[in-house]
Amino acid sequence: MRNVVLSLAGAMILGSAAAQSAHAADDSIRIREVIPYRSDSVGTAPIREQCTWNRELSQNIVKASKGKVVTTDQDLASLTGKTLDIVITYVHAAGGGSVSGPKWGRISGELKENGQLVGNFDIQRVTMRPFTFKACSTLSLVADALADDVVSWLKNPGIDANAGKAPDGEAAPQASAVEQNASAK
Repeated sequence: MRNVVLSLAGAMILGSAAAQSAHAADDSIRIREVIPYRSDSVGTAPIREQCTWNRELSQNIVKASKGKVVTTDQDLASLTGKTLDIVITYVHAAGGGSVSGPKWGRISGELKENGQLVGNFDIQRVTMRPFTFKACSTLSLVADALADDVVSWLKNPGIDANAGKAPDGEAAPQASAVEQNASAK
């Protein structure tokens, strides 16, 4: 009889833990495993092909959120619950450290709950960090800073009527022909 009671108690504890885990998963915000570029015109082909900063951005958001954000390989539009759809809207980087000028990345995001928009943002980070001579290394630093910004925003998300628009109504700078042909590394 005692074994039956212990077995039932163990099953209840495991069931409770599973229910709490499922509830925690329902409270999480899901993002893509790799943050996509808005289009093939964002950044340069070498940056898109050689740098992994967009994967690092996703990983850094998960890490900085301490479990509040999780990654998924599923289509965000098909999911229920909370999703944060982030895209890279602008990126600029060239090797050469501070000699080659500032490096920057800009992202846009939409937080949705069960398909309904509950918040959106545009965030840009710029760096002139010296002694970082590879463009991909610099973009890793930009990804880390952007991740912190996203997690801070998630503490108090809101609707930004200007999100998704270029600053001051101007088009964002595009890479020059020389930059288009330059290697990212």
